[in-house]
Amino acid sequence: AFACPPTEENASSSAPPAVPASNKVSATLTAEEKKHPFNLLVFGGGYSPSGNQVSLESNVKYFRRIRSSMGLGEAAMKTFFADGKSKDRDLQFFDPSFRIPEVNQIMAELLGSSRGIANQYRDNDLQADDTSSLVALDKWINERKKQGGKQTNLIYFTGHGGKADKKTPHNTTAYLWNNARLKVADFVKKLDQLPKDQPCIFVMVQCYSGGYANVIFKGGDPKKGLSEYPRAGFFATVKDRVAAGCTPDIREKNYKEYSTRFWEGLCGESRIGKKIKKPDFDKDGKTSLAEAHAYVILRSDTIDIPIKTSDVFLRRFSSLTRPKGKDANKTSALGSKASSLVAKLPQETKEANSCAPDDLFQSVTEELKGLLKGTGAESRAIINGLSRKLKLTQPNRHEEAKKLIASLKKKRSTLSEQKKKHDEERGKIKRSLSTRLRNKWPELKNLHHPTVTSLYRNPKAAQVKELVDGDGSWTRYKELSGKSKKLESERFLLEKKEVLVMRLIRELETIVLAKNLPLINLPHIVGSYEKLTELEHTILPESKPIANN
Repeated sequence: AFACPPTEENASSSAPPAVPASNKVSATLTAEEKKHPFNLLVFGGGYSPSGNQVSLESNVKYFRRIRSSMGLGEAAMKTFFADGKSKDRDLQFFDPSFRIPEVNQIMAELLGSSRGIANQYRDNDLQADDTSSLVALDKWINERKKQGGKQTNLIYFTGHGGKADKKTPHNTTAYLWNNARLKVADFVKKLDQLPKDQPCIFVMVQCYSGGYANVIFKGGDPKKGLSEYPRAGFFATVKDRVAAGCTPDIREKNYKEYSTRFWEGLCGESRIGKKIKKPDFDKDGKTSLAEAHAYVILRSDTIDIPIKTSDVFLRRFSSLTRPKGKDANKTSALGSKASSLVAKLPQETKEANSCAPDDLFQSVTEELKGLLKGTGAESRAIINGLSRKLKLTQPNRHEEAKKLIASLKKKRSTLSEQKKKHDEERGKIKRSLSTRLRNKWPELKNLHHPTVTSLYRNPKAAQVKELVDGDGSWTRYKELSGKSKKLESERFLLEKKEVLVMRLIRELETIVLAKNLPLINLPHIVGSYEKLTELEHTILPESKPIANN
């Protein structure tokens, strides 16, 4: 299931009409909250009842349950979710025990759409502090300004996201309640109101969430340079891909989205109560946020390509290829500073201090042994772990990975062609059967006609079944649907394997970009990168036992 957005036609680019807040955000903090190094904001949910899946509510419940085990139990926390405390049925869920009469399935498949036919609705039971809205977000920011202090704001968004336009591909969207949109640029404007001594760390899991990694830039735009505000974040996927996650399925064992793995890595317990070993790639006895992110990349079985803010930083300021022209002259000018700049990056190859920049410059096509030399613990774990999963062993790991992707794409294409044949036959049957139904009951032109409603009850329901399956056509239709679903499942498995390869390639590129950064940029850029990665490696306070409620 994907955290997909509504269509742009149904979305609003501005806040909906203001409504009275269901609960004012307090401008004061308790003594314990003032002492705590973190302040928490959890917001999200769907843009409407049909987009507010129960898994989003479950994400919030899971975070609430484990926050003490992550050392966040005494931190101030606000929750803005969907329609807040309204008693309307704003939450969509699917119960596998709920049965749809076959006549309803027939009518939906042949004359309309069966999408969501088994979904039900109820009121969310989070007792949120407010709606997920621009108004509530503004209120929280104003109160954080009043509260002051140097606490780190940990902001978790679990909801839907939308694409950016072609002119500003980084400016993706987070959807709030009532189809309101929060774009990256608008979010940064709001965040710029916070004091500069309040760092912000983001965990965002919506589709196209990678666009929000640009909060490190002025106006959320990479072309405008780095922001002066300390920000770092972790995102389910890159700016141009959908993310896994939103589902109305009530079975939590089926939830596999980004934050499920991220929080489990930090607390040591899955959302279904299974104990897991917390990741500690650098063997310091603690788990940083960056290590939890690496854990997701290794363990997550989804179509996500998780990224963090430093990934976006490197792709803005570093390069995979040697600079040419004026940029080459700039690199040469850095020659006398190259060794000190290289030394500034954690764990870099300091033995190469006497080399010229061109000798230090690395490429993804180099042998893996050399690329991994001096690389951070998380990157080594990701590259070695994914290589084992994919059974890749060649020295030129980047080239080997690219060949594997080409092979997987070819296999996926073959399955898609096979599925297409089943779907074409199924389409012909559907058109034939829908014509039969309309010829027999012309009233079907208006689905609210009294005659139509009678078709859902015996004896008319039995007549409908006999009409569509007297010659086995409906049975064949269902058989083809089953075959199509099976092929789609096989194709999807290949896609998830392809995504693992894409994660590997991205990490190989990241370590090369990190090594090349000081060769093509001045010390203040390298220093900004160091500060960013330090914030990404934040370690949460000492944990406390998980509550049983």
